[in-house]
Amino acid sequence: MITSELPVLQDSTNETTAHSDAGSELEETEVKGKRKRGRPGRPPSTNKKPRKSPGEKNRIEAGIRGTGRGRANGHPQQNGEGEPVTLFEVVKLGKSAMQSVVDDWIESYKQDRDIALLDLINFFIQCSGCRGTVRIEMFRNMQNAEIIRKMTEEFDEDSGDYPLTMPGPQWKKFRSNFCEFIGVLIRQCQYSIIYDEYMMDTVISLLTGLSDSQVRAFRHTSTLAGQVLGTR
Repeated sequence: MITSELPVLQDSTNETTAHSDAGSELEETEVKGKRKRGRPGRPPSTNKKPRKSPGEKNRIEAGIRGTGRGRANGHPQQNGEGEPVTLFEVVKLGKSAMQSVVDDWIESYKQDRDIALLDLINFFIQCSGCRGTVRIEMFRNMQNAEIIRKMTEEFDEDSGDYPLTMPGPQWKKFRSNFCEFIGVLIRQCQYSIIYDEYMMDTVISLLTGLSDSQVRAFRHTSTLAGQVLGTR
């Protein structure tokens, strides 16, 4: 069980592109039809848009696919409309069902598990109110203790508040979403990703390290996450 490993803790761009392509094809068809019905002797139009080569089209489609929710080299990405894409921002806003958020994360994990786990690690870090960001080179080359020490140096405890303790309906909803996200993630992964051991080893190691931190927000956040993990 997960609890035996954790110590007791104390504290829509694709669719738009398709419509655009369809519109272009319709426009070309209408222009061709007009040419056939035009007056004899009228010269053909010179305003026809050049067709994109297959290679250029593939690059554009790849760029569009790359604008979805995710991270690149530890930096948050945004889609074409500037919507939030980090796990923390998505869970905080609560506009998406947690099941959908988890499904997106699992798909990201299948494509690149290090990038997906980096997003999950930063989720816990940001839920603690830390403004620091764990980058991909840190994740791959540093031990959890070093990462946590680095994040501690960037932590600002002057206010004393952090997402799980901040007042107001938005943050009350966030606490609920936080627990729901972790619960759905574990339930959804228990018959697949979770048994590759890599994910759970990474998460448990991080939460264990955070539970020993001198920063209260890290301890409290990891405690709550560990409790949810232990009940699933």
